[in-house]
Amino acid sequence: MNEPVIIVVPFTEWNDWVLDCVRHCAKLAFQDFVLWLLPNELPSPEWAGRLAGTGIGARVHVRPTGPGNPARKRNVAMRESGGRIFALIDSDAYPRADWLSNALPLLNDEVTIVTGPNVSPPEDPVSRQAASHVMESRVGFYAGYIRHVPRTRRLVGEMPTCNMIFARQDGLFFHEELDTSEDMVFCRETAARGKRILYDPGVVVFHHRREIFRPFMKQFFNYGLDKGRLFRAGRPGPNLRHAAPVLFILYLLSIPALFAARLAAGAGAGWHWLYLAPLFCYLALVAFESIRLSSSAREIAPTCLAFVAAHLSFGYGAIKGFACRR
Repeated sequence: MNEPVIIVVPFTEWNDWVLDCVRHCAKLAFQDFVLWLLPNELPSPEWAGRLAGTGIGARVHVRPTGPGNPARKRNVAMRESGGRIFALIDSDAYPRADWLSNALPLLNDEVTIVTGPNVSPPEDPVSRQAASHVMESRVGFYAGYIRHVPRTRRLVGEMPTCNMIFARQDGLFFHEELDTSEDMVFCRETAARGKRILYDPGVVVFHHRREIFRPFMKQFFNYGLDKGRLFRAGRPGPNLRHAAPVLFILYLLSIPALFAARLAAGAGAGWHWLYLAPLFCYLALVAFESIRLSSSAREIAPTCLAFVAAHLSFGYGAIKGFACRR
């Protein structure tokens, strides 16, 4: 490789996780890279001193961008760095030492994006592990669960930018009007050019999850919000699996309406109790998945609640995104 890989880390404010990401980048087995840090502002003297102590040396380039979403910040690096190969990682994640050395040999003229799982750091507390379990399950994250657990090498349609290595394609950048899902649109536009996206279980980063419940629910609400907006705009992407949480909310709202109507009519519940069967099946499935994924008994209850919170938050976000103009 004749020119260095450009590692791109967008973020708003300097924090300990950013420095942790930098420290792990400094320990990568593949060392021919330049680390582009894209904060809102330059570091204070204190943070500049701590950055110097990470061992990254001269391989770091700090480019303050002012306020902006990750898509805008990544585009700044793509336009200004002059690089040909980019490695994207989030500021609340850190790479395994073999991240780039495993990914780079897989890039070719046909495969222009290489990606892999972003797994939960083993040191994270229960409040984050419970959130991670939702993402590791088909029940919580549908087919996208492979983003969070290692699975066999395969071609995929879309993957997130918290772990994405790709070759520059002329004229292709991230859509800055999207606060989330910009990575999925980028992947689809890559595929539309006849290129492929390869998932490999050896291309690993460790990604801290949002804590339950408020930050976690906000994250899933925003996922749903952008899916609803994409559907409203007629863009490809949202499909039946994304509609499931919306249907779940509508089903829950229909339950009290049904029984209120029965009572108003002076009738007993009768066979209408069968209407609750899907709810009981859902709760049983959530309980099973929570037990299966939890590494200790104290994780089970928070994981159960996290599943329900994720589905309701995503569904509400999708409804709002579809119904409201930006």
